[in-house]
Amino acid sequence: MRLTVDRLSALRALRAWRRAGRPLPETRCDLPAPDPSPQQRWTRRALPLERLALDEPPTDDRPLEIVVPSPADRPKGSFFSCAVRSSLPSGSFVCLGDGLFVPCPELLFLELAEVMDPKVLALLGYELCGTFSRDPRDPRGGDPVYGIPPVTSVEKIAAYLDSLGWRRSALLARRALRRVADNAWSPPEAVIALMARLPVNDLGYELGEVALNVRHGTSPELVALGCRDSRVPDIEVVGTRIGFNYDSRLHLDLESVASAARDGDARAAMRAVRGKHHDDIKRNRELAAQGRIILPVTTEDLYEPGGLDAVMVEAAMTIREFDGGHALQNVMLAMLSAPERQQLLRLLLPPRQINGQNSSFSNLNPADI
Repeated sequence: MRLTVDRLSALRALRAWRRAGRPLPETRCDLPAPDPSPQQRWTRRALPLERLALDEPPTDDRPLEIVVPSPADRPKGSFFSCAVRSSLPSGSFVCLGDGLFVPCPELLFLELAEVMDPKVLALLGYELCGTFSRDPRDPRGGDPVYGIPPVTSVEKIAAYLDSLGWRRSALLARRALRRVADNAWSPPEAVIALMARLPVNDLGYELGEVALNVRHGTSPELVALGCRDSRVPDIEVVGTRIGFNYDSRLHLDLESVASAARDGDARAAMRAVRGKHHDDIKRNRELAAQGRIILPVTTEDLYEPGGLDAVMVEAAMTIREFDGGHALQNVMLAMLSAPERQQLLRLLLPPRQINGQNSSFSNLNPADI
């Protein structure tokens, strides 16, 4: 078999590949013609459903998106949605093995610019350039995987787009890419970074360019006193001393203490929670000693109305105090759109779990992220 999946079908396959922790093959190739061999013709049963992250074979109503190099190569099969690509840069595709091909991440970002909301596309950029991958079957609500190699970078995507000139899809992709930064470690980090970068007229806070997960060495004096030799803030606003750390519920995991108490032994869980909480406090102190003011952002800040607004006002006030500029004016202008921004956050974040149930806004259905 030889088949090249396209767009959202390709994104599912790429996410399925990344969940195994494997780096993307470095070898690139041109778009191959499809071939069902050793089968005589294409059938639903011949498709590698698991590798395509499909629980059921594609249907006429829910076809598999594929791409071919010429109209003559279109395979027969009503369960395919086929596009023809004949003028792409050389080496725009990647083989995932056993005859399954996908667009390279740079081309995938370009293609999805035509079907994704620009903010959702930017979040995809954080994912492709970061060390996490969303669940291919449930990108918004499923569990991501962490600590995996990035499959591209902002620089590589930009270079690929530059090679395509001024076609409409490249223009759309460039606009979204301006909001993306390398090395995000989790989806909430990506959301916070995106909101900090978006302009005020696009429901963002317009704090400026951000850098993610840059390691900073601790002074020898502090290391000699038992401090860690380096710390890594989640997000920093470039050109200022302000940054953010996303402190999820795992940073104060009271649920584990309650669960351990029901089992009759909460001491070990309490020690672990106190240890993590103490390390977070030390982290912020050690970064402050370097002149970096890192503000914690909690899960509640993201989901509760006005929570992230308050954090960003505090950040902008601190920037004004130490670094000057127009950050505070931008954030105060952003407050005029607070309800719309909260709705956007609810669309971009996973559905919130309350007592084991999705909250009332979980029926919102943004473009597949």
